[in-house]
Amino acid sequence: MLKTKAFHGANVFMSRNLVPPEVFDALHDAVKNSGAQLHLCCDPSRNGPNDYHVISSSKHEKFDDLKSKGCKLLGPRCVLLCAKGGRPLPKQGFTCCLAMDGVKVLASGFDAEEKVKIEELVAEMGGLLHTKSSLDLNFVIVKNVLASKYKWALNTLKKPIVTYEWLKQCSDEHRVVPQESYKVLPFSGLKICVTGIPADIRKEMEKLILQNGGKYSAELTKKCTHLISEISF
Repeated sequence: MLKTKAFHGANVFMSRNLVPPEVFDALHDAVKNSGAQLHLCCDPSRNGPNDYHVISSSKHEKFDDLKSKGCKLLGPRCVLLCAKGGRPLPKQGFTCCLAMDGVKVLASGFDAEEKVKIEELVAEMGGLLHTKSSLDLNFVIVKNVLASKYKWALNTLKKPIVTYEWLKQCSDEHRVVPQESYKVLPFSGLKICVTGIPADIRKEMEKLILQNGGKYSAELTKKCTHLISEISF
């Protein structure tokens, strides 16, 4: 019995205006060989459950228009990797690649709008954004050390804790980039005031605060999160 091909039943729309010329032929062969019905055009009216549109990236001028019409969008890397691995095409709104395939992420300390963007970036790379703490998470993205899940991630989960910039870089490079340059510094999000300490030592403390991601304040204000002093109150 012949095995059903991975893209069987899919209608894939691929226009030369939406796909980089250097990968067009490879995409054409991958889609055809994987059993999909290939349409060499762009037809925004085709937004059914088995309709897919290949587009170079979310920065393409046609991206927002296709997305607003409910079209499922795929990046070239996603299509080629699915074809190579013999796996079906993703059913979600837009998948640019599979860099985070199977990766579980938690975000903490961000507002609602920021979390929507984080979820979009994670999903675009095939990952899953969790809303609750779980010991099987792979990464925790926090705004700063004041995030509610930061201490839990640091002391209990003991998995990489990274900044939003790390996620953006993963998206730009279509791969999970090394975390070293994107680790959350210990004073990130803190505004620290130092008083009652000699000027030369205070200057050194200011340097250490800044090096570790914090902000130094010469005066104690309501925006300060911490006060360091030799004076007892």
